[in-house]
Amino acid sequence: MRRLVATLDRTDDHEETARPATPTRRLVLLALMCLILGALGGVIAATAAKPSPAATRFVPPRETAYDFSLRNQDGKRTRLADARGKVIALTFIYATCRDLCPAEGSDIAQAMRMVGGNGVAAYIVSVDPIGDTPQRARGWLNRRAFPGGAGQYLIGTRDELRPIWVHYGIAPLQATRQEAEAAAAGADAFFRANPEYNQPQTRPFDYQVPPQPTSTPRGADDAFPSASDLAYRGRARHIAGWDFEHSAYVLLIDKHGTQRLGIPFESLEPNSLAQDLRALLSES
Repeated sequence: MRRLVATLDRTDDHEETARPATPTRRLVLLALMCLILGALGGVIAATAAKPSPAATRFVPPRETAYDFSLRNQDGKRTRLADARGKVIALTFIYATCRDLCPAEGSDIAQAMRMVGGNGVAAYIVSVDPIGDTPQRARGWLNRRAFPGGAGQYLIGTRDELRPIWVHYGIAPLQATRQEAEAAAAGADAFFRANPEYNQPQTRPFDYQVPPQPTSTPRGADDAFPSASDLAYRGRARHIAGWDFEHSAYVLLIDKHGTQRLGIPFESLEPNSLAQDLRALLSES
């Protein structure tokens, strides 16, 4: 796996205030995300033992990350700019997921514990405006055991979240309200019946790649899938089915608020992520 320390350049001047991307740069970012989704969305043979590796890294446009304002798990209005001076790991999750999301969150939290938690922050943006309540968001953060309160779980309505999904090329859950509510209720019942899983978990999460279905979502074979419809087209990664699939990558944002590196879920690993965080923390 390529180390970030070999690819990061020193920067001269950075903007100190967050600003939206220009239309041209926004299109470049969306095009990049389309390519990432397309690369992850090739048809997988039903008999494959496991999917082929995804690209280890992608480099987003070197510009100030698109800022936004959402309520966090405690109801506090929170922006990316609030963490200026820290290295941010930005990702997209839903709280009642019991496979990919806790695995991704555990990797991020473990990497942050490895660097001591100082100067780093995890911004978790919801992809499930129906099921992600403040209570469930707090439970999710508690189970991940982020060091020193480094985790921010940001939730909102679909209208509040959609511009953020679009800017970062994120496909959210496609489940109906009834499906999302039923799945969330099922997860609540699971944690009530298994209180040990509600405790802070510092050991690695045992994620298992689900069996690949014989069919793929609509548009999975498109050479250049459109990111504007927010439809997921990647390989199966959730046992819950296609309607609960969503984009999953980590975007690292440096202390000046500039987006620097993207890591697909398939390539996420605590040790290398800790190296990436240390490299960005070492910059002036």
